[in-house]
Amino acid sequence: MGKIAIFIPVYNEAETLGEILKQIPPKILSYSTEIVVVDDKSGDNSAEIAKKFTPHVIESNKNGGVGMATRKGFEYIAKKGGYRFVIKLDGDGQHSLHFLPQVAANLEKGADVVICSRFHPLSDQSYTPIDRILLNMIFTEIIKKITGWSITDARSGYMGFQFGDIKKIAGDIIIPRYGVPMEILLRIWNIKPDARIYEIPHPAVYGGLSQKLQRKYSIEKIGDKGSRLQIAYAALLAVVEDLKIPREKILGINGLKC
Repeated sequence: MGKIAIFIPVYNEAETLGEILKQIPPKILSYSTEIVVVDDKSGDNSAEIAKKFTPHVIESNKNGGVGMATRKGFEYIAKKGGYRFVIKLDGDGQHSLHFLPQVAANLEKGADVVICSRFHPLSDQSYTPIDRILLNMIFTEIIKKITGWSITDARSGYMGFQFGDIKKIAGDIIIPRYGVPMEILLRIWNIKPDARIYEIPHPAVYGGLSQKLQRKYSIEKIGDKGSRLQIAYAALLAVVEDLKIPREKILGINGLKC
């Protein structure tokens, strides 16, 4: 039946990582699970904590960002093989492992991508910062126009994939830091435009188990929020140019004369 790779990129997540990893079941549905962690040169003992739960821990020799950590993880998973599905989530406590069986079940039913969406109409957004709402509205709408997919959260870090698709795109990831979920979606669309997408409502949690994130969100300034928008824009632009996506796809106008 194959296995499910549970992939988690981490950077200084010692506060929450152990609690998350111990919740990952050895089996989901009829599939055994295998945890793969990429430690992005943490300054704490995240890597040591991960090694208590899995032998599949890749330690970066320099901090390259979550995008490069994701690429390393995907490349490792692609090379190792033996998987049926790949489920990616974060190590900061914002993602509920309660949804893992639902993600796997929908992949088993034939979905190519399963997104745990914080902005689904049924998701609890009681504590979502306004800048995150605006950021998601802007970039999800762009991804929707390019792909034609009906999605509500293009920047979710909690997604499930068919192993074959991850194997095809693993070495192509170019976004070093934030914005990599959008890149993953666009690269899967590029190889499989008719991919089947399924979204699961997931509460929008900002902070969760992590005191570090709670402090971050409470003291974040307007300038920091603006920088995130610029980073996301630059990331999306880099992928659009790399994939040579025509402007009419972005504008949503067929037959545009340039």
